[in-house]
Amino acid sequence: MSEDVKQVGSQFAKDYLTSVQNQATGGDDDDPSTPNITKLNDPSLQSQIALMDIQNTQQQLNLETAAELDRIQREFYTTQDIRKGQSEGTQSRLGQMVGGEQQRLSARVAGQEQRAGFAEQGAQGRASARVAGQEQRAGMAETGAQQRASARVAGQEQRAGFAEQGTQQRASARVTGQEQRAGMAETGTQQRASARVAGQEQRAGIAETGSQTRATKRVEGQEVRETDLQREMFRRYKEARDYGQAQTAYKA
Repeated sequence: MSEDVKQVGSQFAKDYLTSVQNQATGGDDDDPSTPNITKLNDPSLQSQIALMDIQNTQQQLNLETAAELDRIQREFYTTQDIRKGQSEGTQSRLGQMVGGEQQRLSARVAGQEQRAGFAEQGAQGRASARVAGQEQRAGMAETGAQQRASARVAGQEQRAGFAEQGTQQRASARVTGQEQRAGMAETGTQQRASARVAGQEQRAGIAETGSQTRATKRVEGQEVRETDLQREMFRRYKEARDYGQAQTAYKA
C-alpha cells in the first residue's frame, strides 16, 4: 500500500511540475512578433514538490505503522486473555479434585472412628457386666458367711445360756445388748461406707455413660446426615431415570 501512495504522490508532483512549466513557456514559433520566453527551472518549486512527496510518504508510513502496532497489541491481549482463562480453568479443576479427595478422606475417617467407638462401647459394657456379676457373687458369699457365723454364735450363746441360766442369762443379756449396739454401729458404718462408695461409682458410671452417649449421638448425627444426602442423590437419580424412561417410551 505504501508503494502505491508513493507512486501517486510522485505522479502528482510530475503533473504539477509539467503544468507549471507549460504555463511558464510563452510565444509562437510561427509569429515572429511574439517574444520567446526562456524556460527556467524553479528550485524552490521542485523542493516544495519533493517536500510534499516526502510528507505524504511519511504520513502514510505513520498510518501503516500505527495500524500494525494496533494489530500486534490486539493479538497480545487476546493471547493473554486466553492464557488467563486456561489458567483459571486449571486451578478450578484442581480445587474441585482436592476438595473431593478431602471429603472422601473425612468420611472414611468418620466411619473408622464410629466403628472404633462402637467396639469400645461394647467392650466397656461387657467389662461392666462381668465386674457387676463378680461383685454380686462376692456379696452373696459374704452374706452367707455372715449368716452362718451369726447362727453359730447364736447357738453357742444359747447353749451357754442354758448352762448358766441365771447368771449366764443376765450376762448373756448384757453381752447381747453390747454386741447388738456394736453390731448396729458397725452395720451403720458399713452401710454408710457402702452407700458412699456406691454413690461414687454410680456417678462415675453415669458420667461415663453420658460422655459415651454424646459421642455416639454426635457420630450418629454425622452418619444420618450423610445417609440423608445419599438418599436425596438416589431420589434425584431415580427421578431422572424414570423421566428418561418415560420420554423414551413416549417417543417409541
